[in-house]
This record gives sequence, structure tokens and C-alpha cells, in this order.
Amino acid sequence: MEERLYNFASLGGPDPSINPRLLPELTSTCPKNGDVGVRLPMDHGSEDTFDIQILQNIRSGFAVLQSDAKLMDDLTTRGIVDSYFDVWAPFFGPSFEADFVISMVRMGRIGVKTGSNGNIRRQCKSFN
Repeated sequence: MEERLYNFASLGGPDPSINPRLLPELTSTCPKNGDVGVRLPMDHGSEDTFDIQILQNIRSGFAVLQSDAKLMDDLTTRGIVDSYFDVWAPFFGPSFEADFVISMVRMGRIGVKTGSNGNIRRQCKSFN
């Protein structure tokens, strides 16, 4: 998070995809050289509810995670995100909640590497 807020792409500033209204909240919660154990709500507006609000936040530049913000950089993934907000989506379009369930089931089928075949990263941003 610190790189995204203070030295994005080694340019000495924040990630330009962060909405300027979110940036002060993020920098106050995550000051430079601050406690890396601080937790941030990933879904502003409905922190305690699983709903489509997280995608609306991503569309509006309120993505906490850089990986979420990147969804809007690619035409294909942007189209998928936008499809949930089409005027006809509630009637004929995709359902974010249903699609999320399907994707979690599919991810559960991915083989997990265990023992000497796998590892747990000590630092999320780098391989062991």
C-alpha cells in the first residue's frame, strides 16, 4: 500500500487511479513508514455487506487495492465490470453475486500446492 500511496511506479507520488477524495483517507490511515498491520475497509459504503458496491467503488476510483483498480485498465475487464451496471442488468444481465459464487467454486477446484511443492510468501509483493 505504501508504494501505491507514496511512490507509485517509482515516480514519488500516489497512483493516479486513486480518486482524489479517497487519497486523504488512505494517507491518514496508512502514513509513510507507518504500521503495515493496519486494516482498511475494501468496500466504502457497505463495509459489512457483500454487494455490488465494491464494483461501483472500483469504477469511481475508490479501489483500495491496486489489483482492483487494474480492472478498469483493460478493455475486457472494464467491460465485464460495466456490464453489471447496464440499465437492463437487473432484469436480463449478469448478477455480480451469482457470478462471484460461481467463481469461488471454480477457484476451490484449483489444486493447492502443499508441503515442499508450495510456499507461503513472507512478503506479499515478492516471491520467497
